[in-house]
Amino acid sequence: MHMDQVLDWIYRAFFVGQLRFYFYLPAVLLVAIPAIVWAYIAYQRKRRWRISYPIVSTLRRIPRISRIRRPWRHFPVILRLAVIVLVVLAAMRPQMGKSKERITTQGVDIMLTLDISASMLAEDFEPSRVDAAKSVLKDFVRRNQNDRIGLVVFSGMAFTQCPLTTDTAILEEFIDQVEVGDVLQSGTAIGDAIVTTVARFPDPDVPSRIVILLTDGEHNLGEFDPETAARIANRVGVRIYTIGVGSGEPAPIPDPTNPSQYLRDYWGRLVYTQLDEDRLRDVARITGGRYYRAEDSNALARIYDEIAQLETHEIESHRYTIYTDLFQWVLAIAICFMAFELVSTQVWGRVLP
Repeated sequence: MHMDQVLDWIYRAFFVGQLRFYFYLPAVLLVAIPAIVWAYIAYQRKRRWRISYPIVSTLRRIPRISRIRRPWRHFPVILRLAVIVLVVLAAMRPQMGKSKERITTQGVDIMLTLDISASMLAEDFEPSRVDAAKSVLKDFVRRNQNDRIGLVVFSGMAFTQCPLTTDTAILEEFIDQVEVGDVLQSGTAIGDAIVTTVARFPDPDVPSRIVILLTDGEHNLGEFDPETAARIANRVGVRIYTIGVGSGEPAPIPDPTNPSQYLRDYWGRLVYTQLDEDRLRDVARITGGRYYRAEDSNALARIYDEIAQLETHEIESHRYTIYTDLFQWVLAIAICFMAFELVSTQVWGRVLP
């Protein structure tokens, strides 16, 4: 019988409600039983050649003690056996907590890469592109709690807003904190954003590692062009899904410093967002992903759901709970029994027959 089977049997045998008792070192029992048997045999052999006699203080009280019922003479032996059992149980390190669970998870690492350049303030989405994207991202995180998800934001440069995590609550807080203007350098550095995102995958053994890149602009800044960055991602086994955001018509860009105004160029003309769909298609193609076009919030939500369905890789794993040690309480009881046994030996254990 394998040790895992023994532990599973212990889990079933000690099941109490939602808690289980667990022995961290059950193998101690295999050593303790032969040792106790050997010690008992040696004690009996030695006892044959020993003549027990009462201590002087007990002799003086023989008339009074001798009236105690004979069964009490075995009480110290019972206590001694209890002490031995408790010490063995303590050595097995009893613990209490929730049981080991065998679970099936998706086994997907997902990095969300979000464009937060000024053009994401365009109002062709309600209330704006960036706010619609944040709402969809939070819903996506809640729907994929078995996956590790992280967040990278970018405009003229990229930085990690949240590394890969299964803590959906903290990730939603980070998404809420994202604002246009968090990255001081303006522009759209798609290539740098891809390289930064790919570097955030720490475990190459995960069966599926994907990037979901959302942008509404064209690459115009950074050290890496998007195609080169995509080849780097493909070489390390990362797949990129790209999402182009924006309605079919060009949208003016609100001024981040004055939302009631729109950005204008040097000649006073309105600045409109421009989406380079061909380049986003190339990035997705190089890495084996797909390109999507989202023209409203509902379409954006459907795209994220579709990507999640495409990247499902079930793996079997085990979930463990940190157990609370109980051995100190068992030892405390054993010490109390030992002290009581020493006292009772002087009272009942040396009564003459």
